[in-house]
Amino acid sequence: MAQPQTAFSHPSPQVGEKRKSTVAAMSSPADLEDEGRMAAEEDKRRRNTAASARFRVKKKQREQALEKTAKDMSDKVQLLEARVNQLEMENKWLKGLITEKNLKGPTADSETTETKKAETIIDSSKKGVGTDNKADQAVEA
Repeated sequence: MAQPQTAFSHPSPQVGEKRKSTVAAMSSPADLEDEGRMAAEEDKRRRNTAASARFRVKKKQREQALEKTAKDMSDKVQLLEARVNQLEMENKWLKGLITEKNLKGPTADSETTETKKAETIIDSSKKGVGTDNKADQAVEA
């Protein structure tokens, strides 16, 4: 047997029903004002929850981007360190070649030939652009 409901009795809320269902049964102006305020608060809560979720997603994406950048930089550091080691080895090898050549002693002829070549290069770099040969010869003299 069902009990008849009077105008002042409120139905008992079911599981999962919101506060709104009890507020909707009230009909005085003060109750309508409360209903509007509660709806605004609920809307504000929903928007805040959505904003928090968006923030967490963006934060996670930023962290992933930073981790990727850090990994890329670490990889680049390793490559550059390997290149530095390779160049240091090459430098030592070349210095060793020069040292060997200097220890054997250069011949007098090769030394003068090298000196003449260097002087020729220096002299040719002294000549100005757009000057005539007489002015260049005067500089050389």
